Amino acid sequence: MTDQNSSSSTSSGRMLVVRALAFAALVMLAFAYVSPTWWVSLKAPQYPEVAFPQGIRIHFHMDGVFNGCKKVDVAEKQEDEALNCKHEMDAINHYVGMYPIAAGGPVERVLSPFVFTLLGLMIVIFVVPGRRARTIVTTVGCVAIGGWMTVSLYTPGGHQYLSPNYVTDVVTTMDLDPDEYEAWSGIEMLQEGYNEALGRYFRQQDIIDTNVKTMTLAAHISYGVLMAAMLLLIVGVGRWKPIYWLTILVPILLPVFFIVDYAGWLWWFGHSLNEMGAFTLKPFMPTVLGQGKVAQFATYSYPHYGYGLLVASSVALAFAALLRRKHMIETGDDS
Repeated sequence: MTDQNSSSSTSSGRMLVVRALAFAALVMLAFAYVSPTWWVSLKAPQYPEVAFPQGIRIHFHMDGVFNGCKKVDVAEKQEDEALNCKHEMDAINHYVGMYPIAAGGPVERVLSPFVFTLLGLMIVIFVVPGRRARTIVTTVGCVAIGGWMTVSLYTPGGHQYLSPNYVTDVVTTMDLDPDEYEAWSGIEMLQEGYNEALGRYFRQQDIIDTNVKTMTLAAHISYGVLMAAMLLLIVGVGRWKPIYWLTILVPILLPVFFIVDYAGWLWWFGHSLNEMGAFTLKPFMPTVLGQGKVAQFATYSYPHYGYGLLVASSVALAFAALLRRKHMIETGDDS
């Protein structure tokens, strides 16, 4: 009897640790979403270090790309406000035919709040005890996310339910007044923002229209995939063990997914150079991680603290998954 009580106490303690790790991972995931995930900088002789200590720097977030330069006060350079290094980098890149930074990841940025909320829900589902309770939580959560996503993407004025950072990034880049976009749906905001980015320096409307149609189709397909994934979770999380384990495996792999997506868009930028650029470069692969060189520019590409939070969240979830598996093996409790 004592051994049974001891074993029961150990199992309960282990599950408390699992839930604590999952909660910590959930908090880190939330902070990662609102934090800079990656940074890129360009340095060259015309940007001396005394005036540009970090070069021409930008920060990648999950919902947009933002200025990474800070206001500098030195004898060689007096500023009333920080240099807009996102605009400066776009201006530099267009000379070799590279599209503006906003041309990358339009679908990922518009869908980011729904994806991260779903990932958070999956973490919660993993630690909810009991198949029936798990199914109820999954159903309520997925219906809420699906409704939010549908309203945001497909109803007039739906953009207001998207990430505020994403909306700010798009409308400030396009220099729009509120009345000019107040009726836009999320899909319309994606289309207008992508159209502006592709045509900012290289006004070839046939190419722009084709690419905008492609990204619009990708957004519709991604919407369908997310809806199908949530339906699968609702139907399968209480019935099929592999679906249950996917609720923790997918969030664990998020740092890998980010790197793959980031590298894929860098490849696109380096292999989609417009012939209207002032200088001609052969297609190339920009540096994903570390230091590289393009013409006279040294390039730097490194993770920011947001990516560290993603990795820390994944590590916490991996430990939670191992402890949960050990609990299931020792107790036979797979509910």
